Amino acid sequence: MTGPGLPARVISRDCIIALFIGGIAPFIAGFFFMVPPGSVLVLMSATLILEYGAVFIGTALDMDNAITFIIVSLVATGIIFFQLSIFDHSGKYSPRVARFLERTRGKYGSSPLVKKYGVFALVPGMLVVGFFVCPAVTWLLGWERKIAFIVMMGTFCAASAFLLPVSEGFIHWISGLAG
Repeated sequence: MTGPGLPARVISRDCIIALFIGGIAPFIAGFFFMVPPGSVLVLMSATLILEYGAVFIGTALDMDNAITFIIVSLVATGIIFFQLSIFDHSGKYSPRVARFLERTRGKYGSSPLVKKYGVFALVPGMLVVGFFVCPAVTWLLGWERKIAFIVMMGTFCAASAFLLPVSEGFIHWISGLAG
């Protein structure tokens, strides 16, 4: 399937999948954990801004650690999935983007070391620049999508899980200072 533009059916399907994973599933999870929809929305919004640091907001909202972890992970999954699919489709269906990718991958992605181990650079990348930049890097360098997705989500989930007890201690400390 070639043509001048992106097929609307494919883009619509990926938008619906990403919207369900990152936008609707958190509300469903919140419903099962009896979390008010407003709190779920605040945590989802915080995840868009603070990424894995949003667990501090979940703790401040007095949410259970499990639901906080689930919501931030679902939002991150939806965002990463959506970005990777949009980048892939634009690389397939736009000749201008395809030429740009060919030049970029030829220049930076030709190293055997980068091809084999480069995807693991996403671990510090996720911690420093987050899930808005790493999918673009994955796409530009042509790394295997499944492995990159697993590395990005694994890093995001590990950082979130690490910060959950830290956030509890921090919020309790702040509460103690307030009296």
